[in-house]
Amino acid sequence: MKRSKPRVLLGMSGGVDSSVCAALLQQQGYDVIGITMQLLPKEQEASGSCCNRSAVCDAQRVAHSLGIPHYVINGRNAFETHVVNPFIDRYLSGQTPNPCIECNRAIKFDVIREVGIEFDTEWVATGHYVRKRRHPITKEYGLYKAIDTKKDQSYFLYPMTESGLCKTLFPLGRYTKPQIRDLAARFNLITATKPDSQEICFVTKGHYADFVEKHRPDAIHKGGLIVDLDGKVWGTHQGIHHFTVGQRKGLQIAAGTPMYVHAIDPHTHQVLIGPGLGVHSTHIHLGQPTLISPTEQVRGRSFLIKLRSQMTPVWAKVMDWSSSGATLELGVPVSFVSPGQSAVLYDGNRVVGGGILQPATW
Repeated sequence: MKRSKPRVLLGMSGGVDSSVCAALLQQQGYDVIGITMQLLPKEQEASGSCCNRSAVCDAQRVAHSLGIPHYVINGRNAFETHVVNPFIDRYLSGQTPNPCIECNRAIKFDVIREVGIEFDTEWVATGHYVRKRRHPITKEYGLYKAIDTKKDQSYFLYPMTESGLCKTLFPLGRYTKPQIRDLAARFNLITATKPDSQEICFVTKGHYADFVEKHRPDAIHKGGLIVDLDGKVWGTHQGIHHFTVGQRKGLQIAAGTPMYVHAIDPHTHQVLIGPGLGVHSTHIHLGQPTLISPTEQVRGRSFLIKLRSQMTPVWAKVMDWSSSGATLELGVPVSFVSPGQSAVLYDGNRVVGGGILQPATW
């Protein structure tokens, strides 16, 4: 028997965005089912900045107020395997990871789709601030920046593919954050005034370096030297996981001018520092490159790219692109390129794809 309404499985974080997302989908005529994933270890459930016990309760209360079913899914093991452990490994290798991208890549959408099969849903949805459009000729779906440029999350969703986009809904991409707050109040949602989470959800106390040391105690014993561009030794450190490229504060050295971290060598455990903007990159290399469209040809073309989520895009030409790696030539030299972060390619407001920045050789 055919259902009267299309069924959608919505990931609910317990925040205002996914709460409004549920209400909008319901208003648009969808049969909405909400799920919330438990990702944090039990001992962190009370203190995590998101995905915590309070967030689960808020999601349940919102679902109850809207009259939609809600389920809680245990995703702890997958989260530790695909997000937490790689986060630690990258810091211990001198890189600066972006766990939100990995969570989107390996956890949120994959889990929602898998659960969606069990619930026989036609669509999955999230409260991300992005848009999707269908090309009038190729009929492929593309991922686009949100209307609200301050809240746009397209950078974090570049690993998505066209096959995933075609069955995914993003109701919030055409709204601004103030409009979402207003809608939450109109829908009388308990999350209307709930503040946004700004932290890494699983680093609940202290600095990320403390988190790394707690989970990998042997990291404490892998110190090294802090040296400048001329080879002068300025001091020692207690582990490269305390540093990121571009860092200025916390170097614990006495210099007459501000010094920045220019590079980190995971083999010698040396931290290279220097004044000002220091080394500029003209070429970048990407690991795990992905394209949203399976038919997109990017080699030899130029795109706007972001090397950090909040940076102003710069032009870059794709010199080489394959499933094993990619090389791009930057239109202008860029300082403080951080290995472990992602480079995301844009064609106007459309996300083309991206990859993980690889370390440069000293």
